[in-house]
Order: sequence, then C-alpha cells, then structure tokens
Amino acid sequence: MSVTLVSGVTGVGLSSVCQAVRGKLADDYKLINFGDVMLEQAATAGITTDRSELATLTQTQTRRLQRRAGEFIADEATQTNIILSTHLAVETESGYVQGLPDEVLDDVAPKAFILVEADPETILNRRAEAHSGAATATERKIAFEQHLNRSAALQYARDQDAPVQFLKTKAV
Repeated sequence: MSVTLVSGVTGVGLSSVCQAVRGKLADDYKLINFGDVMLEQAATAGITTDRSELATLTQTQTRRLQRRAGEFIADEATQTNIILSTHLAVETESGYVQGLPDEVLDDVAPKAFILVEADPETILNRRAEAHSGAATATERKIAFEQHLNRSAALQYARDQDAPVQFLKTKAV
C-alpha cells in the first residue's frame, strides 16, 4: 500500500481537492487529515480537544503528537492506500515548524507529493469567508507560506525519492 501526500496552505481548497480525488478512486483508498489525527492523539492524551489550541503547544508536545499521528498513518498504510492531507509548514506561536519532522516522514514514507496552490488573493478571500485566520493574514504572508510549503515539498520529496506534482486551484 502507499501514501500520497497532498499539501497546501489553509484556505487553498485542500479539503475540497482531496475529497474530489478520493471520490474518483477505488475503495482501497482512504483519505486522512494529519491535523485531525494529531487532534485525536491530543484528546487521547488529555492535552486538548480544540484544534486551534494545537498551535499553542510546545515544540516538544507538537513533535510527540506528530510522531503518534505518523505512527497511526503508517499503520493504516499497511492496510490500504492513503491520501494524506497535511500542511508541510505549520505556524505556531513561536514561529513556523516542520509539518513532518524526519522521523514522521520516514514512518509515513509518501510515494508522491501533490502541492496545491492558489493565488494569495483567492486564499485571503477564502479565509475571510471561513473566518479562519483572516485577521492576521495578508497576501504577502500567504505567498510566504506557499513558498515555505514549496521548499518543504521539494526537500521531503528528495528525502523520500518521490516526485512532486503541482496543482493550482482557481477562484470560486
């Protein structure tokens, strides 16, 4: 079985893209959101049940949750093909951190990376509509986040000897 990693910044339409792709694939594909798995792990550990609080955790707590989520996904990938939706660079209170530290990347072992992007203005509008981070977002910040994602995708793909594909979404 294999893992195909699909990534993009918040507001790019990642969930919609992943759901559309999953809908066109055979039943032996499962769509997993890495952040959802981290939140489940945080809830199990009694840390939080609020997704927005994940960004407030210490780096140590974040790394532990990332490792646990990675182990869960690696286990799932022994049973079925996985489409893994995640962010490759994650903003926390102390700055941006890797979405998939080395040990997690090695466990998950993606066979392909798909990087989803949109124009920063489109993403800014989507965030405003969803009220998710619109207050602190600017087109420049979104462009920077997409640049971080591109850099991370290339590095992760190199480390896994896997290809990167680029998908640009359009304004809705």
